[in-house]
Amino acid sequence: MEALGFIDTPGIAGTWTTTAVPPTTAVTRPTSQIAPAIDPFVDWQPTEVGSRLLRGRIRWGLASASLLMAAGLIGIGFWIYQRPAALASEALTKVQTSASALSPELVAAQELNNRLLDQGLMPNTVMAALLTLDSKARDLFTTSATLPSSEATFRTRAADSASGALDASRLLGTSYAYRAAVIPILAAPEFETDASLVALDDAARQFGEWQSKFDSVRSALPAGTLSPVTTELAIISGDLDSLQTRYLDAIRKGDRWGAITVGNELNHRLANAEGILYSGLSEVQAKVQSRIDKALSTIELLLG
Repeated sequence: MEALGFIDTPGIAGTWTTTAVPPTTAVTRPTSQIAPAIDPFVDWQPTEVGSRLLRGRIRWGLASASLLMAAGLIGIGFWIYQRPAALASEALTKVQTSASALSPELVAAQELNNRLLDQGLMPNTVMAALLTLDSKARDLFTTSATLPSSEATFRTRAADSASGALDASRLLGTSYAYRAAVIPILAAPEFETDASLVALDDAARQFGEWQSKFDSVRSALPAGTLSPVTTELAIISGDLDSLQTRYLDAIRKGDRWGAITVGNELNHRLANAEGILYSGLSEVQAKVQSRIDKALSTIELLLG
């Protein structure tokens, strides 16, 4: 090593030695002995426990309260379940009561309708009867709205009966009022035709007063009621100035025949308008009778 230059300082070189290790003995682990499984129910025997429980201390007050509470909850649930049916039955009873009250009023309206052409019937009497009819019909209409959707058929019938009664009442009321207003102005005026018995200015004043009353009533008539009559009255009104001029000319000239001719022509026009009026009232009677008949038939279905 010195010759090769690995050791700077000469000395003794060490060497590796190996010491033999004695063989080790294998370690054996002790084996555990597992005991066989034991059935926990092998020695179980049934016993009677009923008598023991019955002899125990039971809180009967608490048990009774629980039972009462459970019964109450069941009763409330049943009441809630039955409530819609009860309300429907109650509403239907009210509807039938209202329908029964309306029926005689419809019969009374039928009598009024039969006397629509009778000038002797007082308008106040008619209006009082129709107000009662309106009240009963509106009551039925209101109660019909309380019926549930499950009673849709009865609700429709009740509403139809009330609507028919209200329509009949409206037609009768407006027709009676129209007739009461128009009849007086359709009466033939009595103008003097003898020039020796009336002054020209008095003749003009009398004709003018009648014309003013005629136009006042005609212009106040409701639109849509007996329109053919209103139209005819408007045509007559448009010819009154011409008729007045002819009448006054006849009086000024002492032409009695001419004055009579003007009066006859005016009377003929008014009589024609009266004929149109009664024809229109007859048509109203047919419409009212149809509505009354339908309402009465529907009420029979409600009460049946």
